[in-house]
Amino acid sequence: MCENLKFGAIYCLYDDCEFLEVSLESIKSKVDKVIFLVSDIPWFGKAVNNFDTIQKIKKLCDCNPNFILIKNHWINEAEQRNFGLDYLFALHIDYCFVVDTDEIYHKHHIDLIKQFVCKNPKIAAFHIELNTYWTKQYYVISPRENFKPVIVVRVENFLFTTIRQGVTSIQRTEKCVFNTNQKIYNATIIPEVICYHLSYAKNDQQIKRKIETFSHANSIDKDWFDNTWKKWTPEDKNLHPVTPTQYRQAVKENFLNFPEQLKIFIKKERQNVQPCSIIIINWNSYTLLLECLKLIKQNTKILYEIVIVDNGSTDLPKDFSDILEFYSIKTIIYNKENLGFPKAVNQAIEVTNKNSDVCLLNVDAKPQEGWLENLYDTLNSNPLAGIVGPLGNEIENGYQKENMVYKDMQVFNVHFYCALIFREVIERIGLLDIRFGLGTYEDNDYCIRAKLGGYQCWISAKSLVRHKAHQVFESNNIDYIELEHKNKQLLQNKLLDAFYQYGSYLDFISISPKLARKCGLVFRE
Repeated sequence: MCENLKFGAIYCLYDDCEFLEVSLESIKSKVDKVIFLVSDIPWFGKAVNNFDTIQKIKKLCDCNPNFILIKNHWINEAEQRNFGLDYLFALHIDYCFVVDTDEIYHKHHIDLIKQFVCKNPKIAAFHIELNTYWTKQYYVISPRENFKPVIVVRVENFLFTTIRQGVTSIQRTEKCVFNTNQKIYNATIIPEVICYHLSYAKNDQQIKRKIETFSHANSIDKDWFDNTWKKWTPEDKNLHPVTPTQYRQAVKENFLNFPEQLKIFIKKERQNVQPCSIIIINWNSYTLLLECLKLIKQNTKILYEIVIVDNGSTDLPKDFSDILEFYSIKTIIYNKENLGFPKAVNQAIEVTNKNSDVCLLNVDAKPQEGWLENLYDTLNSNPLAGIVGPLGNEIENGYQKENMVYKDMQVFNVHFYCALIFREVIERIGLLDIRFGLGTYEDNDYCIRAKLGGYQCWISAKSLVRHKAHQVFESNNIDYIELEHKNKQLLQNKLLDAFYQYGSYLDFISISPKLARKCGLVFRE
């Protein structure tokens, strides 16, 4: 039956289009027409120049023949949406997705919505639950607000009366809309599908504009911006600007829950506004450190800051302060003795900005031109990428060997002589395991934990960081082979212990018999 039905979508806006392309990503291939209704006035408050918004939509329409831009004058949101329904009715569209520019869906959810609509041909209006997100940290309002907006309507039988609500007791014709005198509101809620509503996922400037122009602008608490928004902490409660208890609290969201296109947007956004924290661990390697800092400054064009941890070196000059500003060094942590690589890295992570990504870089590394930019390109291009490494020049690095691969690839492990770690990975699985002492195999351990936590490890084929492995160990008379053997055994024991511990709670055989056979947990000749 769905094959015979036509679906359209309407976006009503004035100047708020930050998330428009992200929203379109899940909709555009699923509908026959997308109508952009751009008003010449906001729904409330002061008008501004929305030329950039119109130009952005024009470019989108030029690339897609199913996109239509309409500029007009509407006095309120309901009138604007009803114009869209009339327009789609004239195009013989059966159902309309009603989407705000800050509403995002998983792509497969749009298919589920269409299937549900097609299975319920007698229903005229379909509502949905939504998660509302708070600040650029993308916290989620909890518990979920009671408001369940209409998301799909049958074009010939729906009329908006308020922002996202209306009546189904109408019949739309080519000449007019008349009342059918049916008193029952013919609607239902679509189950198991969530809208990701980014209405409050804004910076200070954006939120100020929102509360000045949105439909509830004349009802908000005049002190809300200064007292609630600006002073917000995760412990605060009752956050909504009009009805405070509607937003009881904003809590940390699991990044993995987001639609793929939103994951990519958030990653790119973070890179553009938050410096990457480059962490360097130094141990009696002052000459190598200066060379590394020089190459970072020379070959890095994006925002970054450096955190150095010195593990009890004896070769440092008395005054180290002169290089701080020149090399964009945020902090230097001095340890009285060598606490080991994992412990030192953890010390550095603890002093970084909690919203910044982290790049681990060996003191003997030689980052080449564009190294960090290319690591970010790989991180941002793959929604589940959590750890990204470059190519290098060491034979033992195997798949990370220079010229070994010519396109980005997902791998099981990234060597930590250089690794860009997405902040959400650290939030999910924590710090490096200090049981690995001076180092080796802490990278294998961390990559395995990241993978178990839902993230992927990638190699960036365009990023190049050369280094000579183990020279810091050698210069400090550390037997690397013995250390590697010891830590390899530690990792194996840790994984076996984890398997046994989880096995006491989970029936691995029953969860997936096919997987159990593949892994050799069930074996038959």
